[in-house]
Amino acid sequence: MRKPLDTSHQPFPVEVSRIDPVFRGHLNVDELHLRHGLFAGGMSDQMSREVVSRRDAVCVMPYDPKRDQVVLIEQFRASALFNGDRAWMVEAVAGLIEDGETIEDVARRELKEESGLEAIGALLPISMVYSTPGFCSERFYMFCAQVDAGKAGGIHGLDHEHEDIRVFTLPFTEAFARWEAGEFPNSPATIGLLWLGLYRERLQQNWVDPRGLRP
Repeated sequence: MRKPLDTSHQPFPVEVSRIDPVFRGHLNVDELHLRHGLFAGGMSDQMSREVVSRRDAVCVMPYDPKRDQVVLIEQFRASALFNGDRAWMVEAVAGLIEDGETIEDVARRELKEESGLEAIGALLPISMVYSTPGFCSERFYMFCAQVDAGKAGGIHGLDHEHEDIRVFTLPFTEAFARWEAGEFPNSPATIGLLWLGLYRERLQQNWVDPRGLRP
């Protein structure tokens, strides 16, 4: 049985009357029956909200500050196929956090598995973002990793996960222009490229967190 949700730290009251399991599989779906405090005061009516439960993920934007190149991956995505969009999507490196792993462990592991590259020095944190906050519990933690883009290329991924990942490099300005043109329609690639757009000149001078934070 699932533990009751802790709502004590919320800025407004939340009353959860029950949680019903709807589906159990690779993804879990629960239906929450609740009401919550309103900005104008008082409480909302009773409502139900479905939540897709998924492990948190780590995403990595590999960047070579000496060449001013980003390393990107391309792989098949059934969700894009379902929408009638291009099913082979250009993305940043990403993977799920398994039990017992630290966030940085996952970042370095996925970088190696999906791109064949090793991070040089410290990983720089970018942000934590909810992937789809309207219905999904998944959060992803983003990092920028310094890499040698001259070693990037080829096909990578794990056979038992049916991964078929093409690795390629682009000059940052070309990658950013292609993102602006709508060619990379996913949030990790978007966040990583926008972050690099703000800070890449500082990273080329010194690989430390450009916001003055400790990596």
